[in-house]
Amino acid sequence: MPVFLSVICITTIFAAALVYLYMDGKLKVLQQNYSTLQNNMEINAILLNKEKQQTEIENKKNQALEIKITTLEAELKHHKEKYDHLVNDTEHQLQKFENIANKVLHHQSAIMDEKQKLGIKEILDPLKEKIKTFEDKIEKTNLESVGRHESLKEQMKLLYEKSDQVSKDANNLVKALKGDYKKQGNWGELILESILDKSGLEKNREYFVQVTERNDEGKMYKPDVVIQLPDGKKLIIDSKVSLNAYEMMVNADTDDEQKIAHKAHVLAVKNHIDTLASKNYHDLYKVESPDFVLMFIPIDTALSAAIQLDSELYLYAFDKNIVMVAPSTLLATLKTVDTMWRNDKQNRFAMEIAEEAGKMYDKFVGFADDMDKLGKQLNTAQSTYHDSMKKLNSGTGNLVSRAENIKALGAKANKSLPKTSFTEES
Repeated sequence: MPVFLSVICITTIFAAALVYLYMDGKLKVLQQNYSTLQNNMEINAILLNKEKQQTEIENKKNQALEIKITTLEAELKHHKEKYDHLVNDTEHQLQKFENIANKVLHHQSAIMDEKQKLGIKEILDPLKEKIKTFEDKIEKTNLESVGRHESLKEQMKLLYEKSDQVSKDANNLVKALKGDYKKQGNWGELILESILDKSGLEKNREYFVQVTERNDEGKMYKPDVVIQLPDGKKLIIDSKVSLNAYEMMVNADTDDEQKIAHKAHVLAVKNHIDTLASKNYHDLYKVESPDFVLMFIPIDTALSAAIQLDSELYLYAFDKNIVMVAPSTLLATLKTVDTMWRNDKQNRFAMEIAEEAGKMYDKFVGFADDMDKLGKQLNTAQSTYHDSMKKLNSGTGNLVSRAENIKALGAKANKSLPKTSFTEES
């Protein structure tokens, strides 16, 4: 029994110790939590105090801003009143100035009238002459334009007749020239020059014949004809194609002879295309290099026959920057070039007219400026005159009254002031 009680006591004591330890741990935790809460409360109190201070600062700033806004509104109202007053005063002054200016201008009109007439006449007379010249140029341009259109119609009407006649002449001459390449070349150049004469272009101005040129390497070129285009570029015409095969084709008696002549004619034209392409005329004129070269065949039927025999012949030449032309097509081309030159001349003439019109306008603006300056100078002179007259005869102690007083006091004088407006006013 005593042992049992001892065990119970020990157990009870042990349990009590465990409870004590548990409660002690809880107490320490509570103490720590309390300490943390106390620290947090102190921090929050500090933060709250800072917030209060910041709020007080912001409130003071807001109050200062409200005061400043009120002050600025008052100043704005004051300035607006001053501005309104200034605007009204300015309008009043402008109205007074306008009234004075109208009076002065009305007073000066009689004085200025004669001077203005003389000045305007001196400026407008040359201006009238320029306008008359301008109108004459416009009328001349219109008449030339109408004349050119009528002339172009007539030229187009005669174009076919001339081309047909040239072809007939060529066919008649080809037999006489067969076999002689030099004579054929010279004859082709003659036909070419005849067409150039009919084109309206002027030799040694719009076109040049047999001009010797050299490229950068010193190689010499001598194209048959060089056409000058309005844009500064060159158009070259070559007339040295052989017509022997064409003559053989025309005079062939049998089908075999004709077939041989056909092939020979196409081959002769192709060979000349290759020869002409190999001359590289673009090396001669650089920037002014022609886009293509005209290969002149002096008989229309010779060109049409070659194209009929080889439908690709025209494209073959074009791929080498060569265009084949006959008398009819060349004349039409040259007429187009002539029209280009006429249009260029007309455009340049129009530019000259516009330039003259600009000069005339500038002269008129200068005249207007001079008249404005003259008006200002007259206003200044009028104002100076009135100020001088006031000093002379207005107010106490003016010069006229003093001069008369000196004379009245016995000053020796042989002359008296005349009775004029300024002596009467004094």
